[in-house]
Amino acid sequence: MADSGTRLAPRRRPTRVVHVGDVAVGGEHPIRVQSMTTTFTYDVPGTLEQIERLVAAGCEIVRVTVPSLKDAQALPEIRAGMAARGLHVPLVADIHFSPKLAMLAVEHVEKVRVNPGNFTDTKRFAQREYTDAEYAQELERIEAKFTPLVLRAKERGISMRIGTNHGSLSDRIVNRYGDSPQGMVESALEFVRICRKHDYHALIISMKASNTRVMTEAYRLLAAQMDAEGMDYPFHLGVTEAGDGDPARIKSAIGIGGLLQDGIGDTIRVSLTEDPAAEVPVGFAIARRGGPGLAAPALEGSDPTHPTDYARRATRRIEQGCAAAAMGDQQDVRVEAHLGRANHVTAAQLAALGGEAAGERRLEVARIEVSDAADIAALAALREAASEANLALDAWTAPAVWRNAERLSRLLAIADRLTPREATLEDVPGLAQTIATHEDTALLLEGHDPAALAEQGAAAVEHLEHVALSLLPTEAPLTHPAWVRALVAELAARGLDLPLVVVASDPDDDEAEQSLVDAATSAGALLVDGIGDALRIESPTPARSIDVGYGILQGARRRTTETEYISCPGCGRTLFELEPVTQKIKERTAHLKGLKVAVMGCIVNGPGEMADADFGYVGWKPGKVNLYVGKECVVREVPEDEAPDRLVQLIKDHGRWIEPGRATPLPVL
Repeated sequence: MADSGTRLAPRRRPTRVVHVGDVAVGGEHPIRVQSMTTTFTYDVPGTLEQIERLVAAGCEIVRVTVPSLKDAQALPEIRAGMAARGLHVPLVADIHFSPKLAMLAVEHVEKVRVNPGNFTDTKRFAQREYTDAEYAQELERIEAKFTPLVLRAKERGISMRIGTNHGSLSDRIVNRYGDSPQGMVESALEFVRICRKHDYHALIISMKASNTRVMTEAYRLLAAQMDAEGMDYPFHLGVTEAGDGDPARIKSAIGIGGLLQDGIGDTIRVSLTEDPAAEVPVGFAIARRGGPGLAAPALEGSDPTHPTDYARRATRRIEQGCAAAAMGDQQDVRVEAHLGRANHVTAAQLAALGGEAAGERRLEVARIEVSDAADIAALAALREAASEANLALDAWTAPAVWRNAERLSRLLAIADRLTPREATLEDVPGLAQTIATHEDTALLLEGHDPAALAEQGAAAVEHLEHVALSLLPTEAPLTHPAWVRALVAELAARGLDLPLVVVASDPDDDEAEQSLVDAATSAGALLVDGIGDALRIESPTPARSIDVGYGILQGARRRTTETEYISCPGCGRTLFELEPVTQKIKERTAHLKGLKVAVMGCIVNGPGEMADADFGYVGWKPGKVNLYVGKECVVREVPEDEAPDRLVQLIKDHGRWIEPGRATPLPVL
């Protein structure tokens, strides 16, 4: 990204076109969707069957892993089998650790993926300081091992992905640049510079991580650095070890979709711990709705958030009734939901959604429609239940109520926040003055225009401290992050620190997966940047709104309320059946809110990617599992049938276990 201001009018990052077989990537070509087989590659019939299902699902590029000589030797037979079945899809060989296997695979595929973290280096979490001369010698060693592959790929006219994984940065890189987005960028660029030295440019670059914030920062930093060095190679996007189910789809939409909305990304893969064919429709959902045919209006101003350095936007704290609903400053990002007309909401509903029985994922602000005097009476009847449920009542109020002094007075005696529908700039000062006479009652102003909404906010804070804003999605909701960033820019220019309620739509209609992806992409792109003090997902039911809202907050690393699972999608290197093992571990640990548990099929990315986890379960050899605490392997070669029990015992031994059903908070190491 050339500068942060471009994020107020995102356009697709210009790149050269790189061909993967007959599939063109980059330039003005569509976002390409790819996947990877999970079979042992040497199992030719099984691999062909999976490739066939991927192609039937619409997959445009298929990757297979090549961890051993027999996998490399199976590639010619796989190519012949693909031709016999009429499977015309580019094949990519995934290489780790072995330049020798890369030289064998390059003869039979349209693209080779190499991981600069382990192609010639290792990861043992060793600490060492390098002098500049020693580091230069290491680069010469890398070049000597990597150059033969570069020259052969160039000679054959095939492409290469230089794919950095956060979990497999080499010790050499980590010791010099840290386990950081900058380290990820430098790891890839060392290999890119070797390719450029030999005039080889059929390159696609990736910066994958399981942490959406790290991933986002790394890709943005890479784009800026490549722009500075005059490089225009396409990017492959992916969130590694995303897991399964809705949490994995949400996390993938936040990481991949958010970057696509920045205009970054040319080909994508959604990594699910599910059947590989399930990845493809999710990929297309993200590509369709998160891709850069955005046509967002050019918005003036400079985005005050830093695209490569996360910081939560600094805002004031505003009170809105109970302390558990206070918003802004260092408060948790609050979760809101629209419950409907006041006379349709019940005390039992408030108790179920916001009370103790709701657990960690509870409603904190209930938006209730108030359109007439009857609704005011109905809201009054809910006041005690709302207080008992420890949630705030947001009165989404029609002009017929808030323009009537008597009705407004009655309403403000009940509501914790007033959201006046159709309010104009001329209305705001009077409203703010009236609300200021009611302690701990807030004003939420909504609108579609950033400049107009900022002006209303400025007028309100002349009379009232507790003011928040919400920019509503337009008819083109996936340009919404650019519009909200424009609002942030307007507020910064005026010196206003008003909290923001982020709103996204999840209609959960016949295209439920697309709907979920849209909401996660739009809201998550802002939350990852530290923008947003409350989140409201407009869904058909409040329960759905709350569930998706908390899921997006967890996926964006803004609020953790569930056990987080970092589980890989599996491939031919996987040493156990990932899906059933992951489900078994979930059954045992899903009540441990806030714990991060990694389930990794092998050691390629396992020890590194799960360094963000509290505990890890990593395939070591067939039938054997290693167990980790953070980065440290503490139990080795556990028989697979004993491993889940040993993992639970390990969690207990480190004081992180609570019995199911207990409300005691999880202890922190």
